[in-house]
Amino acid sequence: MSWDPAWKSLVRQLVDEGHQSPYLERLRERYDVQLPGETIERELLREMSSALGRAEDKVNLRLLELELLGRRCDERGDRESALAFNAKRDEARRAKRDLLIHRDALRFRRDPSFDGRYPIPPARDVPES
Repeated sequence: MSWDPAWKSLVRQLVDEGHQSPYLERLRERYDVQLPGETIERELLREMSSALGRAEDKVNLRLLELELLGRRCDERGDRESALAFNAKRDEARRAKRDLLIHRDALRFRRDPSFDGRYPIPPARDVPES
């Protein structure tokens, strides 16, 4: 069973049949069906890059949410806000850790500014109820 999407099989079939089309050429140029090793390598690099970008987006989103919860916590000073902040802080810490693991897996050098770029604020004290 092939893991190629159906459209790639169609491109391969049409190329093999000698079909001429500007649309087919565009697809073939982007995904050269005659050179599957090169195509797979390009696709893997593109997917690794995309996945790393999504991991960074996740950290940035969690930090943004944490920033907003921090403001709410400062305004209210209640137990519920502090608990929500601390829960989101844990999510942000996990996302940051996942990004670091992802970077390590891709063999990026350790960046000394990494922690400064994605600072995790301290946990909030939770008032007694």
